[in-house]
Amino acid sequence: MTTLDFSDPPDDRAAPAPRASAGLRLRRREPSVADGFVDGAWWPRSLDLSVELPPLLAELSRAGHDVARVSYDPAAWNPAPGVLAGPGRPVTLDGSARQAPASVSLADISGARHTELVVIAPHTDPHVAQRVLALARLGGDLLRAVGMIERANRAQSPAAAAARAGLQDPLSAAVWETDGGRVLVP
Repeated sequence: MTTLDFSDPPDDRAAPAPRASAGLRLRRREPSVADGFVDGAWWPRSLDLSVELPPLLAELSRAGHDVARVSYDPAAWNPAPGVLAGPGRPVTLDGSARQAPASVSLADISGARHTELVVIAPHTDPHVAQRVLALARLGGDLLRAVGMIERANRAQSPAAAAARAGLQDPLSAAVWETDGGRVLVP
């Protein structure tokens, strides 16, 4: 079973937290998809919730979701304050060991509306992270966090398959693979 590695790369916690201004990396489930276990995937740039959450909360607010509480696994993140200024109201940050490390749960003031997001560890390979973000838009069992991560880790580009198979021309292999052929991978 593949799991997300939320451990920091060496010296990551000591380094200054990157700013989240480079753009929010979030994909939400397609509105037409009624089933599933999560509502999308989020790929933060650091493990600092006080830096990473404000853009996420602002985006969800624009989408009509008034978040009042965020539940997260405190072992998966840097220490966080108990309350964070949010769009319109303070947001309570609830560190709970019962929360899966690879997810965050966002709830409105009544607790009736929840948004469950798969969290992609900040230092995840960009190709894997992009596949998880894409899978988060689909329905069915793939929406389980571990299922998405496992599927994203198994998927590989035609060029990677060609290189692994020892072919010299990955572009030809990619064209062949999209034309109905298959690159055999040992």
